[in-house]
Amino acid sequence: MASISTGLDDAARQIQGLVADFVRYANAGDAQSLTGAFYSEDARLMPPNRPAVNGKAAITEFWKAFLASGVTDTNLETVEVSGSGDLAYEVGKYNAVIAGNRQDGKYVVIYRRQLNGRYQAVVDMFSPNA
Repeated sequence: MASISTGLDDAARQIQGLVADFVRYANAGDAQSLTGAFYSEDARLMPPNRPAVNGKAAITEFWKAFLASGVTDTNLETVEVSGSGDLAYEVGKYNAVIAGNRQDGKYVVIYRRQLNGRYQAVVDMFSPNA
C-alpha cells in the first residue's frame, strides 16, 4: 500500500509544480513556456464557449491570443488530486482579471506520466462560474 501512496504523493508534488509554473508563465504572458511546461504533445484543451483545441502547437496559439486579450492576476488553487497508475487528475478553482473584469471559475486537468517519469496535462477543461 505504501507504493500507491508514494505514487500519488509524487503525482501531487509534480502537479503542484506544474500549477506554479502555469501561474508564473500566465502572469508573465509567456504562452510558449506555459504550454511547453504544462501540456503533452497530444493534449486537448477545452475552453468555455469554444471548440476543443488539439495538440501542443494549437494550444500555444490559443494561449497566446487569450493572454494577449488582457488576462492578468491569474491564480489557481488545487482542490483535489487523485489518480492511479500513469494517470492523475486535478480539480481546482481559478480567478483572474480578464479584459478588466475579475472572473472566478473551476477546472479539471487530467495528467499522464510521460516516458521520462514527469506528468503533463493531456486534457484541460475550464469554465467560469456564472
